[in-house]
Amino acid sequence: MEDRNDLARIVFGQTRVVLNRDLSVMNPNLVPGSQGLVVGKLANYTLKVAFPQVTVGVNWKDCDIVAGKTGMPTLAEQPRVVPKPRHMGEE
Repeated sequence: MEDRNDLARIVFGQTRVVLNRDLSVMNPNLVPGSQGLVVGKLANYTLKVAFPQVTVGVNWKDCDIVAGKTGMPTLAEQPRVVPKPRHMGEE
C-alpha cells in the first residue's frame, strides 16, 4: 500500500492482501505474491494476516489490497517457491 488512507478500506475477515515484500525470514511460505486474509490489527499500522499455513503480523507497507477477492485464499492460489538455504547472519 502506498498511502495510509488505504487502511480505511480494510474490512477484517473479508479483505484479502498480497505480499509485495519477501518475508520468508519469518516463514518460508511468506514470499512476494502470497495472499492472506486480514483478520485484525496488532498495532497502529501492523495488520494480523492469516495465510493458509500461518498467521503473522504484517506492516501495512509490505502488502497490497487484492481488489475483487474476499475470503481466505487456498493453498492452490499461493506461489510455489522452493526455500533457499540460509546462512548465519544473512538477511
